Amino acid sequence: MLKDAFALHAQGKLAEAERAYGDVLRREPGNFQALHLLGVLALQRGQTAQAIDTIRRSLALEPRQALAHRDLGNGLQQAGRFEDALAAYDRALALKPDQADVHNNRGIALARLNRMEEALAAYERAIALEPDYAQARNNRGTALAGLGRAREALTDFDRAIALDPRYAKAWDNRGGALVTLHCPEEALESFESAIALMPGLASAHDGRGTALAMLQRPAEALESHDRAVALDPGSAAAHNNRGTALAALGRHAEALESHDRAIALDPGLALAHNNRGAALGHLGRIAEGLESLDRAIALNPDMIQASTNRGNFLNDLGQHDAALASFDQALARDPNFADAHFGKSQSLLALGRFAQAWPHYEWRKRRLAESAFHADGRPQWSGHEDISGKTLFIEAEQGLGDTIQFCRYAPLAADRGARVVLTAQAVLADLLRSLDSRLEILAVPELPGGFDYHIPLLSLPGAFGTRLETIPAATPYLRACPERAAAMRTRTGGTGFKIGVCWQGSHIAGTRSFPLDALAGIARLPQVRLFSLQKGAGSEQLERLPEGMRVETLGADFPEDFTDTAAAMEAMDLIISCDTSVAHLAGALGRPVWVALRHAAEWRWLTERNDSPWYPGMRLFRQSAPCDWPSVFRAMEMELARRLSDRPQLT
Repeated sequence: MLKDAFALHAQGKLAEAERAYGDVLRREPGNFQALHLLGVLALQRGQTAQAIDTIRRSLALEPRQALAHRDLGNGLQQAGRFEDALAAYDRALALKPDQADVHNNRGIALARLNRMEEALAAYERAIALEPDYAQARNNRGTALAGLGRAREALTDFDRAIALDPRYAKAWDNRGGALVTLHCPEEALESFESAIALMPGLASAHDGRGTALAMLQRPAEALESHDRAVALDPGSAAAHNNRGTALAALGRHAEALESHDRAIALDPGLALAHNNRGAALGHLGRIAEGLESLDRAIALNPDMIQASTNRGNFLNDLGQHDAALASFDQALARDPNFADAHFGKSQSLLALGRFAQAWPHYEWRKRRLAESAFHADGRPQWSGHEDISGKTLFIEAEQGLGDTIQFCRYAPLAADRGARVVLTAQAVLADLLRSLDSRLEILAVPELPGGFDYHIPLLSLPGAFGTRLETIPAATPYLRACPERAAAMRTRTGGTGFKIGVCWQGSHIAGTRSFPLDALAGIARLPQVRLFSLQKGAGSEQLERLPEGMRVETLGADFPEDFTDTAAAMEAMDLIISCDTSVAHLAGALGRPVWVALRHAAEWRWLTERNDSPWYPGMRLFRQSAPCDWPSVFRAMEMELARRLSDRPQLT
């Protein structure tokens, strides 16, 4: 009867086998094998509690049965009772030490208990007993990956796949290791192989999304993460990764919802708390974001990205000393983490500690793609090498305002006897030709034919050892075309107090921009005429001005490039601008310029000052609190009213 029952069991006829085992036990209630196999059958049917109870009853009859202890361990593991499962596996191995599958399953229990070194040893014992054990190879790979040894893990995944090419989970894990090793193209291929073998494998869809995100394909990444969530709604990791894809698409409110869902599923998922903090930051909810980052760090003090994000948030709040402590915490764990070095440079620069800051600022280059610069294998000039008679290629980087602010250093390099070639954005190239006749100005993407040294533009302050007191601040260092400036004076006329205004920077400027109607009070002052220097995004605000407010424009063709903007500035009595390239241009031209700054302004404006060491003719007006533009423009209005009363000239 037992043999017949087992045959039915082996054929997958579980209901019939269950009845047959029951018949045996009715005849012989103390039959160990019938009880044991009935427990195994219950385990196969997902009846975990019943399986554990039945196998334990069999072991009460014959406590030295190694296979029964193994199966009890499997049941306990299925129930999530990993400590108990481990004890059962240990008893099985004490009775029969050479069971490769028990060593493997013991490793799984240890891994779930986060005892990775012990798990690794268990998998290695399984492989020593059975070298072609594909599952143990795969599991050893996961343990190695968990210990940060992704390259060794990759070898194990490759071996598991060689042993079983249809092992979908090994393909999935291989993709994960390749993601860690920053090989997204290969990772994508592995995830797609896993999905082809097992279309319902949620983790493979999730991993595919991560690889696509690394390849800057966030829309496709989101589709993969959506599929992963549909397949496994209870996966905190999938919801978290979905949030990351949404954030990459600029959909930060939706990203926040995904991260919140991930945390609801797994409150201990530190990465989700970190990403939630980042989403809150993008939504302007910095204080809440800091709370999430603090939670991430409490859960995982080694999460250097969370410490770095925390430092960035504190910089945004103007708490630069506290930010430095966060960046140092990150760097203590990884001295080569470029984001933390760059963040630290922002704190130090904002505090005016330039000498300490410049070496950290150089780490910004590691955060960029290799194609960002065109050194062509030539060494970077450090400021110490003799460049007399040599060709120095200075390559513009970052935004238009950065180029305007730091091009002042190119003539200093020419003073050292170098032939200096400076590349600049096309809209700036003509204007920069007024900088110094010794310079060769090329418009991006044009590159010099040959050179001896290369240096990114914003590395020049460090190369020259710039400190606050040694900033080359003589202005003007750029000049408008005299003929164009004369034409602009004619176009604007000679009456009134003329103010050129720019209220919105590029789309990345975010909170640096202010609404045009914030200038309504200034526009009402006697004799004041406002002229738009705005180009592109933001110009639509001219069509919805408050009643009685007038902003004049300089023609449909204005501006073609920055030479037009410079000429217009020469026709103005004052420039009022947000923190954008127009403010830098006015400063470089030596024009009177007032800059409206957010509460925690960029490092270049330092802290608390109302003047700029970079531009002697500039006046800074800072928000008294985040988003408080009204206080800025009340202060401007009062100051302008006072100065206008002292006309004829504003100084």
